[in-house]
Amino acid sequence: MEITHVGKRGIVFTFDDLSSPGYACPTNVYVVYTGKSFFICDTFLGPASMKSVKEYLEEKYGEKEYVVFNSHSHWDHHWGNSAFLKAKIIAHELCMEDMRENAEGILKKKAKFKRGKVVITYPNLLFKNNLNFDEEQIQIFHSPGHTLDSSSCYDSEDKVLFAGDNLEEPIPYINSNLEGLKEYIETLKYYSSLDIEVIIPGHGQVSDKSLLEANLHYLENLPNLVEPIDIEKHGKAFYIVHLGNLNKLAKIYAEEKNNKEAIKFFKLLLKINDQVKLYEEDSIKAINQRIKDLEK
Repeated sequence: MEITHVGKRGIVFTFDDLSSPGYACPTNVYVVYTGKSFFICDTFLGPASMKSVKEYLEEKYGEKEYVVFNSHSHWDHHWGNSAFLKAKIIAHELCMEDMRENAEGILKKKAKFKRGKVVITYPNLLFKNNLNFDEEQIQIFHSPGHTLDSSSCYDSEDKVLFAGDNLEEPIPYINSNLEGLKEYIETLKYYSSLDIEVIIPGHGQVSDKSLLEANLHYLENLPNLVEPIDIEKHGKAFYIVHLGNLNKLAKIYAEEKNNKEAIKFFKLLLKINDQVKLYEEDSIKAINQRIKDLEK
Protein backbone atom coordinates (compact mmCIF):
# COMPACT_ATOMS: atom_id res chain seq x y z
CA MET A 1 0.00 0.00 0.00
CA GLU A 2 1.33 3.42 -0.99
CA ILE A 3 0.23 6.56 0.86
CA THR A 4 0.15 10.00 -0.78
CA HIS A 5 -0.96 13.23 0.87
CA VAL A 6 -2.77 15.73 -1.35
CA GLY A 7 -3.79 19.25 -0.41
CA LYS A 8 -4.21 20.11 3.25
CA ARG A 9 -6.43 17.23 4.27
CA GLY A 10 -6.51 14.54 1.59
CA ILE A 11 -4.84 11.13 1.73
CA VAL A 12 -4.68 8.62 -1.13
CA PHE A 13 -4.14 4.96 -0.30
CA THR A 14 -3.03 3.08 -3.43
CA PHE A 15 -3.22 -0.71 -3.64
CA ASP A 16 -1.62 -3.00 -6.25
CA ASP A 17 -3.54 -6.17 -5.43
CA LEU A 18 -5.22 -6.23 -8.85
CA SER A 19 -2.04 -5.64 -10.83
CA SER A 20 -0.31 -8.43 -12.75
CA PRO A 21 2.89 -8.66 -14.82
CA GLY A 22 0.96 -7.76 -17.97
CA TYR A 23 -1.58 -5.37 -16.48
CA ALA A 24 -0.90 -2.48 -14.11
CA CYS A 25 -4.01 -1.71 -12.10
CA PRO A 26 -3.27 0.48 -9.07
CA THR A 27 -6.51 1.14 -7.19
CA ASN A 28 -7.09 4.25 -5.10
CA VAL A 29 -9.00 4.85 -1.88
CA TYR A 30 -9.26 8.56 -1.17
CA VAL A 31 -9.81 9.93 2.34
CA VAL A 32 -10.68 13.48 3.34
CA TYR A 33 -9.96 14.29 6.99
CA THR A 34 -12.28 17.15 7.94
CA GLY A 35 -11.29 17.44 11.59
CA LYS A 36 -14.29 15.60 12.99
CA SER A 37 -14.80 12.95 10.28
CA PHE A 38 -13.02 10.70 7.80
CA PHE A 39 -14.71 10.70 4.38
CA ILE A 40 -13.72 7.42 2.70
CA CYS A 41 -14.12 7.29 -1.08
CA ASP A 42 -14.42 3.62 -2.10
CA THR A 43 -13.43 0.66 0.04
CA PHE A 44 -11.56 -1.70 -2.31
CA LEU A 45 -11.47 -5.48 -1.80
CA GLY A 46 -12.55 -6.06 1.77
CA PRO A 47 -12.14 -5.33 5.48
CA ALA A 48 -8.53 -6.52 5.48
CA SER A 49 -7.68 -3.79 2.96
CA MET A 50 -9.49 -1.22 5.08
CA LYS A 51 -7.82 -2.38 8.28
CA SER A 52 -4.52 -0.81 7.23
CA VAL A 53 -6.31 2.39 6.18
CA LYS A 54 -8.12 2.69 9.50
CA GLU A 55 -4.97 1.94 11.49
CA TYR A 56 -3.08 4.70 9.69
CA LEU A 57 -5.86 7.26 10.12
CA GLU A 58 -6.54 6.53 13.78
CA GLU A 59 -2.87 6.43 14.70
CA LYS A 60 -2.30 9.80 13.05
CA TYR A 61 -5.57 11.61 13.88
CA GLY A 62 -7.34 9.58 16.57
CA GLU A 63 -10.73 7.92 16.37
CA LYS A 64 -13.30 9.90 14.35
CA GLU A 65 -16.65 9.36 12.64
CA TYR A 66 -16.41 7.51 9.34
CA VAL A 67 -18.49 8.50 6.31
CA VAL A 68 -18.17 6.14 3.34
CA PHE A 69 -18.88 6.94 -0.32
CA ASN A 70 -19.19 4.27 -3.03
CA SER A 71 -18.44 5.76 -6.46
CA HIS A 72 -20.26 2.95 -8.30
CA SER A 73 -21.41 -0.63 -7.93
CA HIS A 74 -18.40 -2.52 -9.31
CA TRP A 75 -17.05 -5.06 -6.84
CA ASP A 76 -13.53 -3.63 -6.48
CA HIS A 77 -14.96 -0.40 -5.07
CA HIS A 78 -17.30 -1.55 -2.27
CA TRP A 79 -16.22 -4.90 -0.82
CA GLY A 80 -14.62 -3.11 2.12
CA ASN A 81 -17.91 -1.52 3.23
CA SER A 82 -18.26 -4.15 5.94
CA ALA A 83 -15.30 -2.57 7.76
CA PHE A 84 -17.59 0.41 8.47
CA LEU A 85 -20.78 -1.12 9.84
CA LYS A 86 -21.62 1.91 12.02
CA ALA A 87 -20.91 4.47 9.32
CA LYS A 88 -23.09 6.32 6.87
CA ILE A 89 -22.50 4.61 3.53
CA ILE A 90 -23.45 6.91 0.66
CA ALA A 91 -24.23 5.92 -2.92
CA HIS A 92 -26.45 6.85 -5.82
CA GLU A 93 -29.80 5.09 -5.90
CA LEU A 94 -28.82 3.29 -9.14
CA CYS A 95 -25.73 1.97 -7.39
CA MET A 96 -27.93 0.41 -4.74
CA GLU A 97 -30.19 -1.14 -7.41
CA ASP A 98 -27.27 -2.75 -9.18
CA MET A 99 -25.69 -3.99 -5.95
CA ARG A 100 -28.99 -5.55 -4.86
CA GLU A 101 -29.24 -7.35 -8.18
CA ASN A 102 -25.65 -8.42 -8.78
CA ALA A 103 -23.31 -8.02 -5.79
CA GLU A 104 -23.81 -11.42 -4.15
CA GLY A 105 -23.38 -13.31 -7.41
CA ILE A 106 -20.25 -11.38 -8.35
CA LEU A 107 -18.77 -12.02 -4.89
CA LYS A 108 -19.05 -15.76 -5.52
CA LYS A 109 -17.44 -15.47 -8.96
CA LYS A 110 -14.63 -13.17 -7.83
CA ALA A 111 -14.05 -14.66 -4.37
CA LYS A 112 -10.31 -15.19 -4.98
CA PHE A 113 -9.81 -11.41 -4.89
CA LYS A 114 -11.44 -10.70 -1.55
CA ARG A 115 -9.34 -9.41 1.32
CA GLY A 116 -10.68 -10.63 4.63
CA LYS A 117 -14.22 -11.85 5.28
CA VAL A 118 -16.33 -9.90 2.80
CA VAL A 119 -19.98 -9.43 3.66
CA ILE A 120 -21.87 -7.39 1.08
CA THR A 121 -22.80 -4.24 2.99
CA TYR A 122 -25.26 -1.99 1.20
CA PRO A 123 -25.36 1.79 1.23
CA ASN A 124 -27.69 3.27 3.84
CA LEU A 125 -27.82 6.86 2.55
CA LEU A 126 -28.97 7.22 -1.05
CA PHE A 127 -29.21 10.28 -3.28
CA LYS A 128 -30.48 11.05 -6.78
CA ASN A 129 -28.68 14.18 -7.99
CA ASN A 130 -26.24 15.38 -5.33
CA LEU A 131 -25.52 15.39 -1.63
CA ASN A 132 -23.74 18.39 -0.12
CA PHE A 133 -21.81 18.58 3.13
CA ASP A 134 -21.54 22.35 3.33
CA GLU A 135 -19.60 22.60 6.57
CA GLU A 136 -17.00 20.14 5.30
CA GLN A 137 -16.99 21.68 1.78
CA ILE A 138 -17.59 18.29 0.18
CA GLN A 139 -20.00 17.67 -2.67
CA ILE A 140 -21.05 14.22 -3.84
CA PHE A 141 -22.88 14.19 -7.17
CA HIS A 142 -24.23 11.84 -9.83
CA SER A 143 -21.81 11.67 -12.77
CA PRO A 144 -22.88 8.99 -15.27
CA GLY A 145 -20.07 7.81 -17.51
CA HIS A 146 -18.12 4.64 -16.82
CA THR A 147 -21.44 3.30 -15.55
CA LEU A 148 -24.90 4.84 -15.30
CA ASP A 149 -24.65 4.80 -11.50
CA SER A 150 -21.23 6.48 -11.33
CA SER A 151 -20.86 9.37 -8.89
CA SER A 152 -17.99 11.63 -7.88
CA CYS A 153 -16.72 13.44 -4.80
CA TYR A 154 -15.44 17.03 -4.97
CA ASP A 155 -13.49 18.62 -2.13
CA SER A 156 -13.84 22.35 -2.85
CA GLU A 157 -11.47 23.35 -0.04
CA ASP A 158 -8.52 21.46 -1.47
CA LYS A 159 -9.82 21.56 -5.07
CA VAL A 160 -9.61 17.79 -5.38
CA LEU A 161 -11.90 15.62 -7.51
CA PHE A 162 -12.30 11.90 -6.85
CA ALA A 163 -13.68 10.67 -10.17
CA GLY A 164 -13.94 6.94 -9.55
CA ASP A 165 -13.58 5.03 -12.83
CA ASN A 166 -14.85 7.91 -14.99
CA LEU A 167 -11.25 8.90 -15.70
CA GLU A 168 -8.59 6.39 -16.69
CA GLU A 169 -4.99 6.42 -17.86
CA PRO A 170 -4.41 6.36 -20.82
CA ILE A 171 -8.06 6.38 -21.99
CA PRO A 172 -11.43 5.48 -20.46
CA TYR A 173 -13.29 2.20 -20.82
CA ILE A 174 -16.58 2.25 -22.73
CA ASN A 175 -19.66 0.48 -21.35
CA SER A 176 -22.42 1.94 -23.54
CA ASN A 177 -23.13 2.76 -27.18
CA LEU A 178 -22.45 6.14 -28.77
CA GLU A 179 -25.78 7.52 -27.56
CA GLY A 180 -24.85 6.63 -23.99
CA LEU A 181 -21.48 8.32 -24.47
CA LYS A 182 -23.23 11.69 -24.74
CA GLU A 183 -23.93 11.58 -21.00
CA TYR A 184 -20.33 10.56 -20.36
CA ILE A 185 -19.06 13.56 -22.33
CA GLU A 186 -21.43 15.89 -20.47
CA THR A 187 -20.09 14.58 -17.16
CA LEU A 188 -16.50 15.31 -18.18
CA LYS A 189 -17.48 18.77 -19.39
CA TYR A 190 -19.03 19.40 -15.98
CA TYR A 191 -15.77 18.28 -14.36
CA SER A 192 -14.02 20.89 -16.53
CA SER A 193 -16.20 23.63 -15.03
CA LEU A 194 -15.00 22.83 -11.51
CA ASP A 195 -12.03 24.54 -9.88
CA ILE A 196 -9.76 21.49 -9.80
CA GLU A 197 -6.06 21.20 -9.02
CA VAL A 198 -5.86 17.46 -8.27
CA ILE A 199 -7.71 14.55 -9.87
CA ILE A 200 -7.81 11.11 -8.28
CA PRO A 201 -9.00 8.33 -10.58
CA GLY A 202 -10.31 5.04 -9.27
CA HIS A 203 -7.29 3.38 -10.88
CA GLY A 204 -3.99 4.97 -11.80
CA GLN A 205 -1.76 7.78 -10.66
CA VAL A 206 -2.87 10.95 -8.92
CA SER A 207 -3.15 13.52 -11.69
CA ASP A 208 -4.53 16.92 -12.70
CA LYS A 209 -6.78 18.35 -15.41
CA SER A 210 -4.49 17.00 -18.12
CA LEU A 211 -5.98 13.55 -17.47
CA LEU A 212 -9.49 14.98 -17.79
CA GLU A 213 -8.60 16.76 -21.02
CA ALA A 214 -7.09 13.59 -22.53
CA ASN A 215 -10.13 11.46 -21.61
CA LEU A 216 -12.56 14.06 -22.93
CA HIS A 217 -10.63 14.38 -26.20
CA TYR A 218 -10.78 10.62 -26.66
CA LEU A 219 -14.53 10.36 -26.06
CA GLU A 220 -15.34 13.33 -28.28
CA ASN A 221 -13.33 11.80 -31.14
CA LEU A 222 -14.63 8.24 -30.97
CA PRO A 223 -14.48 6.07 -32.96
CA ASN A 224 -11.64 7.70 -34.91
CA LEU A 225 -8.03 7.94 -33.83
CA VAL A 226 -5.42 10.53 -34.62
CA GLU A 227 -3.69 9.35 -37.79
CA PRO A 228 -1.28 7.93 -38.57
CA ILE A 229 -1.44 5.23 -35.93
CA ASP A 230 1.75 5.32 -33.88
CA ILE A 231 1.93 2.66 -31.18
CA GLU A 232 5.20 4.05 -29.83
CA LYS A 233 3.65 7.51 -29.41
CA HIS A 234 0.38 6.40 -27.83
CA GLY A 235 1.67 3.29 -26.08
CA LYS A 236 0.50 -0.31 -26.27
CA ALA A 237 -1.91 0.20 -23.36
CA PHE A 238 -3.78 2.84 -25.39
CA TYR A 239 -4.52 0.39 -28.18
CA ILE A 240 -5.35 -2.50 -25.86
CA VAL A 241 -8.09 -0.35 -24.32
CA HIS A 242 -9.15 1.24 -27.61
CA LEU A 243 -9.59 -2.10 -29.38
CA GLY A 244 -11.51 -3.34 -26.35
CA ASN A 245 -13.78 -0.29 -26.58
CA LEU A 246 -14.46 -0.89 -30.28
CA ASN A 247 -15.22 -4.53 -29.52
CA LYS A 248 -17.57 -3.49 -26.72
CA LEU A 249 -19.39 -1.00 -28.97
CA ALA A 250 -19.78 -3.62 -31.69
CA LYS A 251 -21.23 -6.16 -29.27
CA ILE A 252 -23.66 -3.62 -27.80
CA TYR A 253 -24.94 -2.68 -31.24
CA ALA A 254 -25.26 -6.36 -32.15
CA GLU A 255 -27.36 -6.91 -29.02
CA GLU A 256 -29.52 -3.96 -30.08
CA LYS A 257 -29.97 -5.60 -33.54
CA ASN A 258 -28.21 -2.65 -35.16
CA ASN A 259 -26.13 -4.90 -37.39
CA LYS A 260 -24.83 -2.12 -39.63
CA GLU A 261 -23.19 -0.29 -36.71
CA ALA A 262 -21.93 -3.55 -35.19
CA ILE A 263 -20.23 -4.53 -38.45
CA LYS A 264 -18.70 -1.07 -38.76
CA PHE A 265 -17.02 -1.28 -35.36
CA PHE A 266 -15.85 -4.88 -35.82
CA LYS A 267 -14.26 -3.94 -39.16
CA LEU A 268 -12.64 -0.84 -37.67
CA LEU A 269 -11.21 -2.99 -34.89
CA LEU A 270 -9.69 -5.40 -37.44
CA LYS A 271 -8.29 -2.53 -39.52
CA ILE A 272 -6.47 -1.06 -36.55
CA ASN A 273 -5.30 -4.47 -35.36
CA ASP A 274 -3.68 -5.02 -38.77
CA GLN A 275 -1.32 -2.21 -37.82
CA VAL A 276 -0.79 -2.77 -34.09
CA LYS A 277 -0.88 -6.60 -34.06
CA LEU A 278 -2.43 -7.11 -30.64
CA TYR A 279 -5.12 -9.75 -31.30
CA GLU A 280 -4.32 -13.44 -31.63
CA GLU A 281 -5.29 -15.29 -34.83
CA ASP A 282 -8.12 -17.17 -33.10
CA SER A 283 -9.66 -13.87 -31.96
CA ILE A 284 -9.41 -12.42 -35.46
CA LYS A 285 -11.11 -15.50 -36.93
CA ALA A 286 -13.90 -15.23 -34.34
CA ILE A 287 -14.52 -11.57 -35.19
CA ASN A 288 -14.57 -12.29 -38.93
CA GLN A 289 -17.10 -15.04 -38.30
CA ARG A 290 -19.21 -12.64 -36.24
CA ILE A 291 -19.17 -10.17 -39.14
CA LYS A 292 -20.33 -12.89 -41.56
CA ASP A 293 -23.16 -13.85 -39.21
CA LEU A 294 -24.28 -10.22 -38.93
CA GLU A 295 -24.19 -9.75 -42.70
CA LYS A 296 -26.62 -12.62 -43.29
